[in-house]
Amino acid sequence: MTTLTLNRAIVAEQKFETINRWMSTGQGSDLPKVLQGIYFMDGNDLPDDCLTLNTVWDAQTRTLQLPVFGPQQWTFHPSLAGRSLLKLVKILQLVYEIRFEDETLRHAVVIPKILGFRVPRWITEFTMTQTPESLKGEAWDRKNTIFFRLIPVGGYVLRKIVDGRGRKTPAFAKMLAQVQKTCIVVVNTEIKN
Repeated sequence: MTTLTLNRAIVAEQKFETINRWMSTGQGSDLPKVLQGIYFMDGNDLPDDCLTLNTVWDAQTRTLQLPVFGPQQWTFHPSLAGRSLLKLVKILQLVYEIRFEDETLRHAVVIPKILGFRVPRWITEFTMTQTPESLKGEAWDRKNTIFFRLIPVGGYVLRKIVDGRGRKTPAFAKMLAQVQKTCIVVVNTEIKN
């Protein structure tokens, strides 16, 4: 494992084939089972690949606060583009607030927060909806639009590659075939001078 310091965070290069050993699935937390696991952003054009939803869950409001720069939260390509994206999300303190519309947890609005402020929905509208065949959170359609929902920008399928118990799913092999062998991930944000 190679480590480096990037914008006051310790970043390590990790192997995707062992992601189920170093990224949390949320098992044992208060995260609902349907959201537990590790996910692959299948079809994402940006230089990031996988994430976990294991973060702060508010059961009353059915809301996740997902810090993109959080330790072992999100993976980035081990390239200049990946490092630049990681540096940008760290500087902006990018957090996705994921608000589910009801207790079925099948549809959510994803609100980007930059430096603690929500980006207005007329500027960006991101959504996350379980696909019709997905019963346990195996696949989610992620759609992104900007400027009054007039312009689609990106989008992908969020596929569960590791379940809440740490077992690789059938989508794991597909993920390995589409990504580089390694990724970079924040391992610590508490650097002391």
